[in-house]
Amino acid sequence: MGIELGPDSSQVLLAFAVYLVGVAGLGIFSHRYLRRGEFLQEYFLGNRELGAWVLALSVAATAISGGTFMGFPALIYSHGWVLGLWIASYMVVPLTTMLLMGRRINQVGRIAGAVTVPDILRDRFDCPALGILASAIILVFLPFNLVAQFKAGGLVMREAMQLRPDPAQLLRQQVNDENQLVLHWRLSNGLETSYRVPPLSRSGHWVLEQTLLDHEARRLEVVWQDALVQYRQSVEYPMPRWRVPGFTEGLDAGYLLGLIIFAGTVIGYTAYGGFWAVTWTDVLEGLVMLVGALVMAVLAVRAVPVVVTETDTYTGLAAASWRLHTLDPQLAHAPGPGQFLPWTLAVSFFLMWSLMGPAQPSTMVRLMSFRDTLSMRRALFLISIYFSLIYLALLVIFTCARAIFPTEYMNRVGSRGLPDSIMPAMIRHLTGRHPWLGGLLLAAPYAAIMSTVAAYLLTISSSLVRDLVERSLGREISRGALRTLSYGTTALIGVIVFVGALNPPEFLQYIIVFTGSGLGCSFLVPMLMTLYWRRATKVGVLLAVLGGFLGVFVWYLLGWVEGHSLSALERYAQAVHEAHNYGQPIPPAPHWAQWVQKHLAWLPGWGRPRVDRFTPLYPFGFDPLVCGLLCSVIGGLFGSWWTRPDPQLVAKYFPE
Repeated sequence: MGIELGPDSSQVLLAFAVYLVGVAGLGIFSHRYLRRGEFLQEYFLGNRELGAWVLALSVAATAISGGTFMGFPALIYSHGWVLGLWIASYMVVPLTTMLLMGRRINQVGRIAGAVTVPDILRDRFDCPALGILASAIILVFLPFNLVAQFKAGGLVMREAMQLRPDPAQLLRQQVNDENQLVLHWRLSNGLETSYRVPPLSRSGHWVLEQTLLDHEARRLEVVWQDALVQYRQSVEYPMPRWRVPGFTEGLDAGYLLGLIIFAGTVIGYTAYGGFWAVTWTDVLEGLVMLVGALVMAVLAVRAVPVVVTETDTYTGLAAASWRLHTLDPQLAHAPGPGQFLPWTLAVSFFLMWSLMGPAQPSTMVRLMSFRDTLSMRRALFLISIYFSLIYLALLVIFTCARAIFPTEYMNRVGSRGLPDSIMPAMIRHLTGRHPWLGGLLLAAPYAAIMSTVAAYLLTISSSLVRDLVERSLGREISRGALRTLSYGTTALIGVIVFVGALNPPEFLQYIIVFTGSGLGCSFLVPMLMTLYWRRATKVGVLLAVLGGFLGVFVWYLLGWVEGHSLSALERYAQAVHEAHNYGQPIPPAPHWAQWVQKHLAWLPGWGRPRVDRFTPLYPFGFDPLVCGLLCSVIGGLFGSWWTRPDPQLVAKYFPE
């Protein structure tokens, strides 16, 4: 099936192409560094030669992901100014990252000759089990994050292409039990698909005979009639879809093509250039993100409609705040609409950002790679300024977005799209007359996603190649074999994640919080014990790692069980209702779901209103990371006081 680009897509794609050519050039340039020195040190660690500017932009670009430019804007748009409190502690992440671990992890890494985070844990305590456990935890959490990041990359690329709707044929229209209008289509390639239009008011009905099709514009007009008013809504034809095995209705052609371009680019330069490719592209991507956010902030403030009252005239940010307060006063105050951020969760997220950031394996690898202490100190200053500018700009942009689009992206009746689509929607609105500028601004979220994906790909492949193959199996591998294995592993992981992203999750921000808190709780306390506590033992660190991992994972697992049991019971209730209406046999009840709801309802956090099916249980109102940190601390202290450290290892890593 052919696809047609939108009228302004060529200018947008040209701006994108300039950025992608720069990324590819840096990947090729970086490959020459791999020809000198020890291969693994260069490929996974850059031979510990990062200076201040490169270190600062590399750490910043790795920390800022698709969640920052897609999920975080959606939360600002939905909940207002309270997101300033939600993200506040991210401003101190550079301090906690550099001061907690920076100098010491670099020093211990050099003593041990460590290439990865599991290397440090293994060598500090001469315990292969620690290295294997750390690698396994990395392999559990990071692929989840990568699938979400790949999804975001595909969506941004789809927005850049702006494909025209398919010249489809409307087969039939019907109204379901939820009063939604269901449109059934046959696409130009023979695929059949359908989508639903929600009711346009709380009461009324669809007037099917008044539906009008405009095949030239590839849109139709549907009509909703209530007691007093007749509503009309324009609905686009379905987007082109391609046949893919295993997907009955095919896949969105724009998303699939965008995903292929994204995956090919990021997998290619990461596998080919290794750490140096990721680092130098981080520098480019960090600059693109900063410039894009600042330009958008200026345009957004200027785009807010002026507010004229009897006593005053408001423009810019003042007008945006006035409109938010008029729309919903809770948008301007904590805890936000629907009690979004009660004090317990505010405390949890303050811990989440300030303490979980330093404990991410991809960040710790950056801290192992800087040249000297002076570089670290300068980088600390630069990152602090960078984070403050980026997050303040995003807060301003999407507060203005809510003033410009009061309900259009709130996932409500008649809305244009989901909150996660507000970033590209805002870019299109701000750059309508200058599509090439829209392409450059879309490169900002694309750069954020690429930098994070590249760092995570390298972290996973290093865990497999260095920790599980070379160290754990104890095999001597030639430089050529290591090179081939490293390239192949990085590429293979990327391909596997690409396949997972074909049918991606819908909860981008929640899955990023899950992986961030899971990795942070698994590594923060164990790494601090490893670096600073002479009395720490391998048993204590093992228990600290397991305690942090289970303290987070169990609450997410229980939340998943509760969510799926509720879904099963809802589907059963709907099936019983339909069986009574149409005289069909009643299906068997989901006894497992009934058992779960009956026997697990005593758990703290059970029954709390759920924002998303991936939302965890919040024990006593706190995020699971609080439980994870407590379990990690208790396990580490108990195990270390129960056993004794090796005096030779203490002398090696804590010289007098």
